[in-house]
Amino acid sequence: MPTITEISNPGSGRRRERKVTIDDGRTLTITEETYVRFGLAGGQAMDAERLREMELADGVARAMMEAHRLIDHRMRTRRELAVRLRSRGRPEDVIAAVLDRLENAGLIDDGRFARQWIDERIRSRPVGLSLLRRELRQKGIDAEVIETALEESASGEEETGRAYEVLRRQIYRYARLDRDAAHRRMVAFLGRRGFGQDVIYDVVHRVLDEIEESEN
Repeated sequence: MPTITEISNPGSGRRRERKVTIDDGRTLTITEETYVRFGLAGGQAMDAERLREMELADGVARAMMEAHRLIDHRMRTRRELAVRLRSRGRPEDVIAAVLDRLENAGLIDDGRFARQWIDERIRSRPVGLSLLRRELRQKGIDAEVIETALEESASGEEETGRAYEVLRRQIYRYARLDRDAAHRRMVAFLGRRGFGQDVIYDVVHRVLDEIEESEN
């Protein structure tokens, strides 16, 4: 059975690590957390299963540190974190373990992320429900979670008000156009903002009528 022949500290730095030498020629560099967790000592026998368990635990510990740095910068979805950890070479079993830990601790929450995303988007640059859905899908959030967040934060009834507010701010762009040209541009503008067809029809005709009334 493989036996630990030496445990050393490879040097100072921000991350405390231990170098573990095994008599079969392998040398493993592990975090201090893994070293303490497994209670390692020179002369300790380590069977293959125990070594695999230790390597997995060490991978999780390192990936957890990376994940914490990422979520300290800004809130992220489960999928976003998985993509970032995968890009850093972390294996799938390590990624799954890290994400489950963070989710259980409430540090990642796709529902909360969706609600915050919707609130911030509506506050900073009002858009329609279809664009919000598309953006959240791109973040990897489940469709059911998205719909629940939209019901809580951006109801369809409020969408008409948002579309009207957005279009009224741009009315100077259309005031001197003929009705057909203004209609086309307004529809295209609100479509790019992700508003639904029924909302667009209602709001565009309302604003066009207001323009005509102001000219009479």
